[in-house]
Amino acid sequence: MTERKPTADRRLEIADAALQVMAREGLGRFTAASLAKQVGVSDGALFRHFPAMDDIIAAAIDRAEQLLFEGFPPTADDPLDRLAAFYCQRLAAIRKHPDVVRVIYSNELAHAAKGPGAERVAGFKRRSVEFVRGCLQEAARKGLLTDAGKPRDLAIIVLGSIIAVALSPETSPNVHPQELWKTLERMLRRS
Repeated sequence: MTERKPTADRRLEIADAALQVMAREGLGRFTAASLAKQVGVSDGALFRHFPAMDDIIAAAIDRAEQLLFEGFPPTADDPLDRLAAFYCQRLAAIRKHPDVVRVIYSNELAHAAKGPGAERVAGFKRRSVEFVRGCLQEAARKGLLTDAGKPRDLAIIVLGSIIAVALSPETSPNVHPQELWKTLERMLRRS
């Protein structure tokens, strides 16, 4: 018999499971049955906590936002220190919840959500890109960047390394966010 949990805990568990199923099995296999199996409850039990699959998808979007943007935006006077805090937080989130970023960048969550939910998911990407670009543009204005490239090009490198970690499940547990950031910072920061 499945353990009876408080509604809030079970709803969070279902939202996390939705992200996992979409990331690992794809949207085609995202069904009430596969989700119930992942959670360890009956199909009917899912719908005691959520009225419909669309509500589960909305909860998964809320959960993804919570995990990706915890403590966002970081505060520091130095824009590269702000960028470091964002970068390390995002990699830590990926290590702890690898399916979240995978499901965002694979577009499975956006496809499942449709309409306003899909726009929210796209907004997660935009918010991250704008933050990284903003930090690098400010660093360039303050003379903190090396001549390694333009801020928009450097943003691709920073964001690309986050995505690379997210999409390499066998690699992400071995990534040390601060060490990886130090490598990037040597490329970015003027000595």
